[in-house]
This record gives sequence, C-alpha cells and structure tokens, in this order.
Amino acid sequence: MQISDAEWQVMKIIWMRGEQTSTDLIAVLAERFNWSKSTVQTLLARLVEKECLIREKQGKFFIYSASLSQEEGTHLIVKDVREKVCSRRIKQVLTDLITECDFTLADLADLEEVMSKKKTSAVAEVTCNCM
Repeated sequence: MQISDAEWQVMKIIWMRGEQTSTDLIAVLAERFNWSKSTVQTLLARLVEKECLIREKQGKFFIYSASLSQEEGTHLIVKDVREKVCSRRIKQVLTDLITECDFTLADLADLEEVMSKKKTSAVAEVTCNCM
C-alpha cells in the first residue's frame, strides 16, 4: 500500500489526537499546511479507500478514526525504505536517523539492547538487493 506524504500528515494528526470530525481536520490541516477544504476531503477519501481510516456519520458530521495503527504505519515505512534503499546503505540511513533525531537516554538504552541482540545474527557481508 502506498501512502503519500500528505496522507501521512493526516494520519499523524489522527494518531496524535484520536478520532476527529472532518471539520476539525480541515481546520488543523488548513492552518498547518494551508490546504484547502477540497484537498483535505480528497486525502480523507483516499485514506478511507485504502482502509487506513474509518469514516462514520454522527448526526451531520463525519468522524474519522484510524484503522491503520501507528505500529502498522511504521512497518509500512520500514518496508518502503528496504525496497527503495540498497541493502548496503541501510546502515547509513540508520546512522542519519540516529544523528538527526532526538532521543531520551531510555530510548538510546533500548536501541543499544536491539543492537546487542542483532549481533547474534550478524552476517559477514550484506548482500546488495538492487539487482
């Protein structure tokens, strides 16, 4: 499933705020990205069609909630990166993410634990996935 950058922005807001009316989403996205009402409505319709969002009518409002969890979204991003980036360059992607993002000491401890466990299955050489 392909989710556009704009659609990811909608998903992030719904994950952060929980279910939202279309009116609320239009207001937030118009303020944050200067998107028109029709742009937001198109994005919402696409996300419903892709089964990332659930749309329910409550009175005169449509309520949107996430059917795609943040964890599932993260897995989609990982899959996308693995498909787009040479296997031999994944280390650089991870290095750049670690360098450019903020982490708590607890986050870094968790990452260190993951790295320590990964050492048991390390390969001698990473095979290129480009061809």
